Amino acid sequence: MTHKQDPLVYDAPEWTVASELATPAVAVEPAAIRDANFNPIREIRAFHRFHFRLTLLYGGAVMLTLGLLVYLFYSLWSHSEIEALQRRLTAIAGSLAQTIDADAIAAFPIRHEQTSPLHQQIYKQFEYLAHTDSDVESIYILRPSNVPTELYFFVDFAKGEQQGKPGQFYSADETPVLLKGFTKTVVEDEPYQDAYGLTLSAYAPLVTRSGEKVGLVGVDVKSSRLEQMQTRVLVASGIILLVSIAVIALVSLVVARSIREPLVRLIVGTGAVAQGNLDVRLRLRRADEFGLLGKYFDKMAEELKERQTLRDLFGRYLSEDVARSVLARNQNLELGGQEVVVTVLFCDLRDYTTISERLSPMQMVAMINEYLGVMNLVIDEHNGCVIEFLGDGILAVFGAPQQFPEHAEMGVRCAIAMREALQELNQKWEQEGIADRWR
Repeated sequence: MTHKQDPLVYDAPEWTVASELATPAVAVEPAAIRDANFNPIREIRAFHRFHFRLTLLYGGAVMLTLGLLVYLFYSLWSHSEIEALQRRLTAIAGSLAQTIDADAIAAFPIRHEQTSPLHQQIYKQFEYLAHTDSDVESIYILRPSNVPTELYFFVDFAKGEQQGKPGQFYSADETPVLLKGFTKTVVEDEPYQDAYGLTLSAYAPLVTRSGEKVGLVGVDVKSSRLEQMQTRVLVASGIILLVSIAVIALVSLVVARSIREPLVRLIVGTGAVAQGNLDVRLRLRRADEFGLLGKYFDKMAEELKERQTLRDLFGRYLSEDVARSVLARNQNLELGGQEVVVTVLFCDLRDYTTISERLSPMQMVAMINEYLGVMNLVIDEHNGCVIEFLGDGILAVFGAPQQFPEHAEMGVRCAIAMREALQELNQKWEQEGIADRWR
């Protein structure tokens, strides 16, 4: 074997590069993340996470708005129900006043306490009307005295046990609206409390044919009826609120999930790239901003992978620092070269031809690879750049492509270090018995 350039020396590096280029990119999946125990999202507390704050802000704003709307709905509905009830009470009081014979009532003294056929007739009329309309609690006739607030019952029907007797005193000090009922049909604006309970009432005057006001008809609705009405409105409002909360919670969950998942994948993917894993790909199949961000992330990872591959390729022939320096240049590399002063180092093995004839091909390849590998490391440590391997020969320069003013000293120190490294290799080959073969 007389030719120094042995192609078998370079087969292994070329195969290694090809296998790296064929490595498939992997997509970032949550399951893979959990298996690898790598999840940068854990660095952020739950209440500091974007999707959590967005959901909380969005849900809180919607819930507050919804609460105000439900309260407004409850108030308007309740007010509408009360107004409808007031209109009914006014109509009942007014129609009753038209059917009662005011002249017959005027014939009785104001404080008359005996029950007459007229009392019984009116009582039955009130009883029938109250049982016909379940909302009505009591119907009565009050007569005025010389003192405006001192009134007296003429007839009183109530579904409860407490009823006013004919001629019984009633104080109107706390019910100013009632006194207006002697002149026109009126209704209470809100429920009021008296000796007979909490009620909402309407009043209509009893006028004789001569125009004299001899009394009024009052129609009451008890507080229980009002409470039932308000409870019904409140329950309906509560159901609306709960259904709305459930819908909002579901929508918020969907929104949070649609934001959380791509965010987590982006964070994990970015963290993997930061750790040096350039094979990750997000592959976000989305048509929104996250999809666009994932698309450019994958493109960035591919370009970084290509750049890393190029640096690895350079690194097989140049030192890592030199490869980084060349790839880091922003300006375009142009043909033609550059004239610089450098130190050139050339070395080879003495009696390489004889050695190659005495060793088997496999032994020769193993020995020369070991030798070139050690020499290459020494040259890298001294910032040298290997230009070419010629069998056992090595051609290296100092001062290019990285320029060093002390390149000559660097080359000399590298040569000395290479001789020291070769002495260690010779001792190793002596111990292994390889050196005996070429002596």
